[in-house]
Amino acid sequence: MLKPIKTKNTVEIAIDNIGAYIAENLQVGDVLPSEREIAERLQISRNITREALQHFRTLGIIESKPKVGAIVTRFSPGNIYKGYMPFMPSSEHNFEDLVHLRVILELGCAERAIANATPEAIQELQNLSDKIKNEADEWQKGDDQHRNEMFKADVEFHKKLMSLSKNKLIESLTPLVVEFFSKQYIRSFTSLNKSRSAGYEEHDQMVKALQEKDLDKLSALIRSHINAYIESYTK
Repeated sequence: MLKPIKTKNTVEIAIDNIGAYIAENLQVGDVLPSEREIAERLQISRNITREALQHFRTLGIIESKPKVGAIVTRFSPGNIYKGYMPFMPSSEHNFEDLVHLRVILELGCAERAIANATPEAIQELQNLSDKIKNEADEWQKGDDQHRNEMFKADVEFHKKLMSLSKNKLIESLTPLVVEFFSKQYIRSFTSLNKSRSAGYEEHDQMVKALQEKDLDKLSALIRSHINAYIESYTK
């Protein structure tokens, strides 16, 4: 069925033009023309120019620096869900959806992580694993200040593991599938029982599997570790 063609508004046209200009003419680290110059070249208002540029700031493609202007920081999006995250808890996407997405992405990263893991990266993961266990032990003794430190180290562990994929698009999803996921989980997590405490020892096993380049073992540990979240969350 033929449908009417929807025309783009001025902001969308400006975004298309600025995006094409960045992609075709600039490299990471280059400075964009000033807001005034862009507005004059495109023959649009400064307000529309500002709104169009904000689109690229939100994606993490450009950022503004004092006395310099807008510079290109990357060509793959950064935290693409940043503006959407506050609405996630009340959207159709529930916690279990995030669990499944995280399992899929981390399992997909496992093979690349094994191929790309350097001794330094493995040691960094081991240090984070040690911190997770230490903070969990202190929290279990009744010291609640260690709770957030434990989760913070857990987030850093999984972000580091996913970063070993060397895939910028996957890294752009990390704030959603790791950081936001963990924040939602923490809200329901008020005590550390023995079974869940034991689950944090899986980080050590993941590091060992990475060292041994054992993909099957690493994949099984990732699946078991993340699925345990849903069991704790739904109890």
